[in-house]
Amino acid sequence: MLVAAGLLGAALQSSFAGESPFGWIYTAEVAPPGTKEFEQWVDVQRTQTQGSYTNVRLRSEFEFGITSKYQTAVYLNSRYINAYRNGIDGTSSGPNTDIPDDFDPTSRYRLRRVESMSWENLYQLSNPLVDPIGVALYFEPSLGPRNKELEFKLILQKNFLDDRLIWATNLVTALENNKRGSGVEKATEVDLLTGFSYRFRDNWSAGLEVRNHREFTGYGYGVPNHSAWFAGPNLHYASKAWWVTLAWRQQLKQASGFQDDQREVISNGRIYGDEHTLNQFMLKVGVPF
Repeated sequence: MLVAAGLLGAALQSSFAGESPFGWIYTAEVAPPGTKEFEQWVDVQRTQTQGSYTNVRLRSEFEFGITSKYQTAVYLNSRYINAYRNGIDGTSSGPNTDIPDDFDPTSRYRLRRVESMSWENLYQLSNPLVDPIGVALYFEPSLGPRNKELEFKLILQKNFLDDRLIWATNLVTALENNKRGSGVEKATEVDLLTGFSYRFRDNWSAGLEVRNHREFTGYGYGVPNHSAWFAGPNLHYASKAWWVTLAWRQQLKQASGFQDDQREVISNGRIYGDEHTLNQFMLKVGVPF
């Protein structure tokens, strides 16, 4: 009986392992060996304290199943930003802006460019479909003309109710090196993401995601910068031919600034400036090939 359950779980994984029921949370499942999939992500940040601000990050991914425990993928990352007097001080600014030193801060700022390439590596230590808990390790370097990053994840997944309910948690840290104007910004980020997705009918799932983001100045964890919390729902549809996920999260009134420049950009309990926005939206579409 246990063998039959294991085989059934493996069959389900082979059919749907590429799908992602969460907006920003990774699961511990891996794509079966020899499978391939294309994913397109559209990640949008919007709204600060005033004016207008839109930050669109596009990730085009080709994913490959290598072994029963390892999958890899390559991403092309591009970005579009449109900001106009959105800062607390009335200037045009915001997350991921790369504003030249001679830019008039009271005028509209636009950025459109290909930022970097990323290489995803995910190795599964235990399988959530047949083991008590799924565990996976994730490593992703990114390299571009003005942006460099090393990202590490510990991925935990537990399934309940005959795999209809998925709980997943990611512990993430990243080292960033980004050129900003004529200078270079170095930072270390730490994220805790947790959430669930429940399959409420055939092919359809919905759930909730929570994020705590912490940033440190420079490399390492010695100089805390700020902390921010986010929460919001997700909705997922999957068939054997394609899948789509929609998610939204909003910044909660729980932000903390640990340096003077961070405290200055906190308004009504939320942190803005060059760090975060009020809302963030995600659209992900996957097609096996």
